[in-house]
Amino acid sequence: MFEKDSFERQFTDMIHDGFIFIDTMGIIQIYNSKAKEIFGIDYKPEYSHSSGKIEKGDVVIIADSCIGKDDGGLSPESLKYIGIRNSNIKTGDAIVAVGSYCDDRRLVPKYVYSSSDSLHDKLELEGTYHGIHISSSIDFENGIVAVTAGQDTYKIEFVKCIGHMVVLDAATKKMKFYQTKGYTARGEDINALLKGKEFRSKGNDTELFDVIGKNVFEIHNGNSTIKEFYEAAVGNDIRYTDEYKEINGRPTICSLHPVDKNGKRTGAVLIIKDISEIKKIISERDEALQNLFRMERKLSDEEATEKLLPDLAGDSREITNVKRLALKAAKSNSTVLILGESGTGKSMLAKAIHENSSYCNNPFIAVNCSSIPETLLESELFGYEGGAFTGAKTGGKIGLFEAAQNGTLFLDEIGEISMSLQSKLLQVLQDKSYYKVGSKDIKKIDARIIVATNRNLEEEVQKGRFREDLYYRINVFPIWMPPLRERREDIYSLVRNILPRVCERTGCGDKGISGEALRLLYSYDYPGNVRELENILERAVNMAEGKTIFSSHLAVKRNRQQNKAGAKGLRKLKEIINDAEKEAIEEAIAANNGDYKSAIMALDIGKTAFYEKVKKHNIII
Repeated sequence: MFEKDSFERQFTDMIHDGFIFIDTMGIIQIYNSKAKEIFGIDYKPEYSHSSGKIEKGDVVIIADSCIGKDDGGLSPESLKYIGIRNSNIKTGDAIVAVGSYCDDRRLVPKYVYSSSDSLHDKLELEGTYHGIHISSSIDFENGIVAVTAGQDTYKIEFVKCIGHMVVLDAATKKMKFYQTKGYTARGEDINALLKGKEFRSKGNDTELFDVIGKNVFEIHNGNSTIKEFYEAAVGNDIRYTDEYKEINGRPTICSLHPVDKNGKRTGAVLIIKDISEIKKIISERDEALQNLFRMERKLSDEEATEKLLPDLAGDSREITNVKRLALKAAKSNSTVLILGESGTGKSMLAKAIHENSSYCNNPFIAVNCSSIPETLLESELFGYEGGAFTGAKTGGKIGLFEAAQNGTLFLDEIGEISMSLQSKLLQVLQDKSYYKVGSKDIKKIDARIIVATNRNLEEEVQKGRFREDLYYRINVFPIWMPPLRERREDIYSLVRNILPRVCERTGCGDKGISGEALRLLYSYDYPGNVRELENILERAVNMAEGKTIFSSHLAVKRNRQQNKAGAKGLRKLKEIINDAEKEAIEEAIAANNGDYKSAIMALDIGKTAFYEKVKKHNIII
């Protein structure tokens, strides 16, 4: 069994998922900070009030999205406490209402309700009651319930159902109670309070709600998941991993594990992932994309073309789409995820986004996560205090997050980092803050984050090697960098862009390239993508003694050409002519930098014939 204030309890507070441990009596021994966050137990309320209970004459305002669910089992009959007696109201209906508590002789209640069979985006009630302006609404589409009394508004977000209540004192008309996140765990649901149960005080100066030592059924109302949790703790062989469960009305993914010591059952552990967080992240991503699509519609094709990033060579449809997405990403603060095979130019794209963004006058810090040992990567990213570990510099060290302040941090090969570091990175992205290694002082970060990987992160998530919540957090604005074999028409532009730089770097003087050599480059598949093309050109520059690179200088496999030559004696004349025709068209297009009019003139054929042959030979243009 875990002991109170033990190392195990401190350790569980570092876990990103909710973690609850109960003993064989169902008593909570560990309830980590994430579990408290999920169920609203450590919620810091905006408004304060004292403890107490609802008294006769108090004004009670209710907004219940589904009578009987997440309201303590409220029944339509219980609405009599605020003067509502309507036999047409059924369990499952939604209602917004205001009434005077247990005082029929005073004001008549006001309410609006809708049947569970009816679909509504919103249910609203507004008016004056006891001389106070009151409004109450349930926004079903966005999952927000709001009650306004006078100048103050009390809101709660919900996932499926909610029972929200605000109580005003009968004499002062001031707020004496309002519902907040975590009301189920506190036992302060509508039904219980209407029946006379006392509520706790709220505010920064009030005593924290401590669940340690309480029975788990007292906090979670004994739904089926909690019953399974208890049965596993007392000795039954119940266990599962990553199953969908609802607890206190919140959709979660749960894992249940019995805990034994020396062959004897000592309790059980429930690990909880909050699905509502993932839904919120997806919503943020969708909203960001919608904003970017709106921006896209404002730019005509001509205006967008003028602004396309010049450092990304190529005019193909694929790379043009990448440029347009990059331009839009540069105008947004959202996290960008660059996907693509090794060597496609993900680092160049990240830098181009930075240079066209509002962060362009500040640092661009790039780190390849796969090139730094796991034991050092954390201190490199977050920095450390002096003496934080053996070998640490006396004065400590700033991390890359700090170095990138007000600029851009590019994390390449993010799919290679460990699960523990993924958790810490998720916290940085969510909270915009972090701790240096060995420090207790929180540091705020204001930097653009761009990440990249050559892995399929969806597969990594399914295999348990990448956190699902981190995947959704970084996948706000994904950009796919296509491999070079899918945009061959860009090869000439790339050669024209890369070759002068290679010549300057190697000190070999300016060199050109022959049409045959270009045709050979055009036909190659490039498993190493643009990086491989650059390496091929660098070797060719060193090999060529004159001013021209010929096909013999290229370290490119000739399998495709050799196979054709070896088979010509066994093939029909028509096949040989077709191959020669296709090669002539491809060479003409490449030699004329994709200018189809010039290619048609070089081939000395008509425009209609040209496009018919392009279609016939499945040539990508």
